[in-house]
Amino acid sequence: MLGKRRTSYEFIVQMVKACLRPIGKTELYYIIKTRHTDFERWLDKAIGFRLIENVDNKLRATEKGINFLNAWAEVQTFLRKNMPLES
Repeated sequence: MLGKRRTSYEFIVQMVKACLRPIGKTELYYIIKTRHTDFERWLDKAIGFRLIENVDNKLRATEKGINFLNAWAEVQTFLRKNMPLES
C-alpha cells in the first residue's frame, strides 16, 4: 500500500479487522496510522454503520462488521480473478 492513498473502505476494513479482538481507541489509532481528524471521522462512520461498537471503553467488531469483512474478502477475490492487473 506504500505510495497509494487508501480508500474510505480500506480505512473501515482495517479498523474492523483490528477490532476483531477488543482494543482501545489509542491502540487502534496507532494501527490505522493516519491523521487524527481522519481517524476520528472513519471511526465515527464505522460506529455509525454499526460495524464497530464501544463496550466498556474497548472497541470491538460487531456481527455486522464481521459480515462486512467477509463480503469485502469476496469482492477482493472476485476482483483478483476477473480484473486485469494494472500496469
